[in-house]
Amino acid sequence: MKRLVLLAALVVSASSFAQPVAKVAVYANGSIELNGRRVSATDLDSGLRLHAGKSGVVWYHRENPAAEPHPNADVVVQTIIRHRLPVSMSTKPDFSDYVDAGGVSRPRR
Repeated sequence: MKRLVLLAALVVSASSFAQPVAKVAVYANGSIELNGRRVSATDLDSGLRLHAGKSGVVWYHRENPAAEPHPNADVVVQTIIRHRLPVSMSTKPDFSDYVDAGGVSRPRR
């Protein structure tokens, strides 16, 4: 029985790592990055369209979330929604955390 529980835990962990991740950041000056590379809104749309075809997930970070967002932040969010991608919010620019359903920052594993 213990082996079955361990195997089930490994399968769940492996499946969560198998999902491709696109890391999207929006900076206070309006610049957009996709996987560490500066892109235009058009390039982001193309990249996320391809990513959606792979059943991927987006990790999203916005610089200085307490301030009024740059209009490009809305463009990015609308692009993620248009491609129906699941999204995980991160408060850190290295995406080492995620914000849970209660709004609490948790370390990414």
